[in-house]
Amino acid sequence: MSSLPQSLWIAVLCSSLAAAAASPLPAQVVRNGPLPTPLPLFPPDNWWNVNISAAPVDPNSANFINFIGVTRKLHPDFGGEADVEPEIYGMPYISVSGTQPLVPVTWTAYGDESDDGFPGRPIGYPIPPEAKTQGKWIEGGYPGNIMDPDHEYGDRHMLIVDRDNRILYELYRAFWNVAANRWEADSGAIYSLDSNHRRPDSWTSADAAGLAILPGLIRYDEVFGPDPIRHALRFTVRATNDYVYPASHRAGSTSGALPMGARLRLKATKDISGYAPEIQKIFQAMKTYGLIVADNGSDMYIQGTYDNRWNNDVLNPAFRSLTASDFEVIQLGWKPATSIPANLDFYTVAPCRLLDTRQASGLFGGPALPPGISRVLRVRDVCGIPATAKAVAVNATVFEPPGFGNVRFFPGDGEQAPATSTLNFQPGITRANNAILMLSSSGSGTLATQSSVAGVHLVVDVTGYFQ
Repeated sequence: MSSLPQSLWIAVLCSSLAAAAASPLPAQVVRNGPLPTPLPLFPPDNWWNVNISAAPVDPNSANFINFIGVTRKLHPDFGGEADVEPEIYGMPYISVSGTQPLVPVTWTAYGDESDDGFPGRPIGYPIPPEAKTQGKWIEGGYPGNIMDPDHEYGDRHMLIVDRDNRILYELYRAFWNVAANRWEADSGAIYSLDSNHRRPDSWTSADAAGLAILPGLIRYDEVFGPDPIRHALRFTVRATNDYVYPASHRAGSTSGALPMGARLRLKATKDISGYAPEIQKIFQAMKTYGLIVADNGSDMYIQGTYDNRWNNDVLNPAFRSLTASDFEVIQLGWKPATSIPANLDFYTVAPCRLLDTRQASGLFGGPALPPGISRVLRVRDVCGIPATAKAVAVNATVFEPPGFGNVRFFPGDGEQAPATSTLNFQPGITRANNAILMLSSSGSGTLATQSSVAGVHLVVDVTGYFQ
């Protein structure tokens, strides 16, 4: 498979988001329901979605595999109903509409590293009321109000996708406290699905590694869908030692163990042709996108969704046929290189809009962008821009901003913006400027704004491309 992403993207990092009031209308809530497209979740150059088939092997790979145990077999950590009702295998996720009411969550462990709400929106998480008393909305299967010591232990992740606003909410050890009449959780993290924004160094998330959980789960719909799996898979090991990119949090210091965020790759020489088609699809993803160490747990346990359609009679023997020795550890902290090509030819296109935050929400619409979070827009097959483009010519316009700020362009994944700006703006004045946005080798570029005020609206039009 090609190492290029499925599409070229422009990432946008903004300093503010106008507050949006939640609608009082009831929302449609679906367990394992529809996810916002395009899939996979997050941009193609996000760490979950980059092709690692050509990434270098870490010089300490053999020692890491020996620490796990070369004969350690893989295990599918997902499935359907467990033996005791309402216990389940795997993680359910919840799909809600943009009108789902937000409810506050009280933090019980990592409040200083948790997100109270999505930037620019009211505080809270769109937790459906059903999760209070009904089973199988939370990992483990027990409803939120079960706090009996016999049942309260476990990670109890709750994963919620706002499919209209393209926001992912994740909670760790979520409970409904009946006596206090409130939702409680050890920690929580919120992600824009149009972003490559990474959590601050040393911060946890709903996951020990500080990563999002849902994008790394094996889902039934993708395994039996028409397309290949295009993302890395989440897995656990019994012990870890510090963390490396893309992780942001450590949860162990065992000498010789893998760090959080480390990637394993199924060796290219491993023959997978004899497996069932759905198993081949999963194992091919392990070759192309790999496994990411996301938590401490059992060695080589691969996580997926709760779904009664999984056939463990097929999954279990297939996974057990692979051992840790079939994998190699790629270079710790690896990320695709960013390079600026030279001697490019320019091709014009009819002016075409890539972003307008004044319009309705969605892939190419608003609202105003949140502070400190990148926004990534699809460019390939849009506005006549081909997949071979290495840069785009754009016009950026800020409309009557309420405060001072600036706009900056640069290639990469949006983690660091340069000191130089392309467009400076001041209160109440509409201002525009032209710029060339170079794309990284992974196909992304970043547009950043800095402002101390909320409600800065931005329009980006493309006028041509370089290749």
